[in-house]
Amino acid sequence: MVARAKLIGWGPRVLYLGPAFGLTPHRNATAVLAVALDGKLEVAGDPAKPDGAWRSARSVLIPPNTLHHLRAAGGRSAFLYVDPLSRDLAALEARMWEVTPRAAFDLTGEAAVIEVLSGLAEGRIADGDGRKALTELLGIGTRADPDVRILSALRRMRDQPDRSHSMAELGACAGLSASRFLHLFKAETGVPLRRYRLWNRMGAAVAAFQDGMSLTEAAHAAGFASSAHFSTAFRDMFGMMPSELLKGLEAAQR
Repeated sequence: MVARAKLIGWGPRVLYLGPAFGLTPHRNATAVLAVALDGKLEVAGDPAKPDGAWRSARSVLIPPNTLHHLRAAGGRSAFLYVDPLSRDLAALEARMWEVTPRAAFDLTGEAAVIEVLSGLAEGRIADGDGRKALTELLGIGTRADPDVRILSALRRMRDQPDRSHSMAELGACAGLSASRFLHLFKAETGVPLRRYRLWNRMGAAVAAFQDGMSLTEAAHAAGFASSAHFSTAFRDMFGMMPSELLKGLEAAQR
């Protein structure tokens, strides 16, 4: 039986609920809050050394573009990918009991957050009500005042995920040199342009699949050369193959 998975859109955020799918070491383009709904998560002390020490926790916050390796003994997990232009990361870090360079551990009010996430996963709580409750519990939702030139570039990429959007093109549209644009983009989002562009395309591909396209069609619509290219990039960023996620989403719709 295929384990059920659920994706909830939340403006520029994405909330995933479901199995952890045997994650491999990877880097997310944005910060992610991982919460074990059943049991605990384990975090590798050094992702490059799988035989090294692991730390156990119910909730873990991973900074953007940070190599990490999570594993779950079983059961469901929640992954909240935050808005890179908001104060989400700072708000979440302030609610973690311990912050290290690689990860932050143990969310304040963890039990209440797990209850809401479990309710969303089980359909006991409506998506809108869950988003509202999590906004209050996590203290997120306030946006910083982003540079309008970077905001315009983000909108351009979101509206046209299939285009390459070179740094020269985006810089010219912002009235900046390519090098100045790259520096400002990372300063505003915390993520290199290339990583964000991949993140944006992956979101577009998953949305296209949910709208009825095949995996190959969705990959092409989002600007990937092939479904194999999409699968490799997806695994590098999320630590699992997209086919695993998509099967879980399909199972939830039956």
